[in-house]
Amino acid sequence: MRSASTSGRAAAWAVPVANEVAVFARSVVLARFLGAEELGKIMLLALALRLVEMASDLSVERLMAQAMDGGTERMQANLQGFAVLRGAGLALVLVLLAVPMSFGFADGPTALTFAALALAPLLRGFVHLDYRRRERRFDYRGLMVVDGGAAVAMLVSAPFAAQMVGDHRAFLVVLMVHVAALVVLSHLVAERRYQLALEWGYGLRIWRFGAPLIVNAGLMFLTFQADRLIVAGYFGWSELALYGVALQLALLPAQIAGRAAASLLAPAFRRSLAEDDLASAAGPALRGYGALALVFFAGFGLLAGPFIRAVYGAEFDVTPALLWALGLAAAIRIARTPVSQLAVSLGKTAIPMRGNILRAMALVPALGLAMSGHPVHALALAAAAGEALAALRAWGLLKPHLVTTHDSAKPVGASA
Repeated sequence: MRSASTSGRAAAWAVPVANEVAVFARSVVLARFLGAEELGKIMLLALALRLVEMASDLSVERLMAQAMDGGTERMQANLQGFAVLRGAGLALVLVLLAVPMSFGFADGPTALTFAALALAPLLRGFVHLDYRRRERRFDYRGLMVVDGGAAVAMLVSAPFAAQMVGDHRAFLVVLMVHVAALVVLSHLVAERRYQLALEWGYGLRIWRFGAPLIVNAGLMFLTFQADRLIVAGYFGWSELALYGVALQLALLPAQIAGRAAASLLAPAFRRSLAEDDLASAAGPALRGYGALALVFFAGFGLLAGPFIRAVYGAEFDVTPALLWALGLAAAIRIARTPVSQLAVSLGKTAIPMRGNILRAMALVPALGLAMSGHPVHALALAAAAGEALAALRAWGLLKPHLVTTHDSAKPVGASA
């Protein structure tokens, strides 16, 4: 069985690290140029875009990595075709949501600004997936060029956009630079000719694989993003910026771990499943991510406050209670990353979804805490409790499947 080389593993970790660091650096640049209130409005724009993206994410890249025929030209053409269709649909949804979003938040972005977000998913739909196909053979060079290059373009454009535009609309310029670079680079590194197809049979496979993940993605929006909407509604733009900065820093390692897991663990689990050896492959992954979670929790609680003040400025002074609570929630998220990947590798995509239902339910007490005047760190403690319940639920659902024999395991992405 071929596995990732040392350099391949390094690339699989380096690219998501570079991407998340670039996003974090973009936030720092915009905060320094525009201030806390404008950064809060930028976070609301990012939330609107993230909402529609996560609520329609069919995870075509995961299907390409894990399906037995994921590397075929026909499968790739259909995945690319449905990606274009999804991008057009997202653009329409964002345009329709523009006016309601502009009325929902006083002194926030205008309807035209919200509508302009539609250009991003429309263009992103034309990404060439060939660089993701190469991950099936643990070749991450395309990933480094495309994702890494787009992240660099985004970061370089941030100070110029902030100076030229002068307010939260600078985010639109930076966003379009990033998406355009992603699309162009994906076509430049492609080994195959770009093809689009929309076949009913493949569409049904994509839907069966991705539908539970769409629900899960919607739940993840509620777990990762919706609390910021509560903060925006009850605490104001500056408080949203403080909460958002701390949360972004807390989630950065979790997002890196998740993206690296998608590149490394998914193909490795797929091959272990083919050899009827998934249970033994799961142990090291679970232990490794558990250790990462503990190290992160201690480091974040002790260092995040001074780091945020040094990087963002004295205006961004986050309370220790909020930092420790957010760190705990993110640490639990890191620890359960391989559980989600194992479930997806087994084709049990409903398991992460069912676990995240409990995490999303934490928004109910969080909203109640905000309405009753509790401090913002109480919302983060509710999030940590939700993460713990989600982790226990997902593991309880997954554990019996790890003893399933290869003969009874259903190939990932296969038709029902």
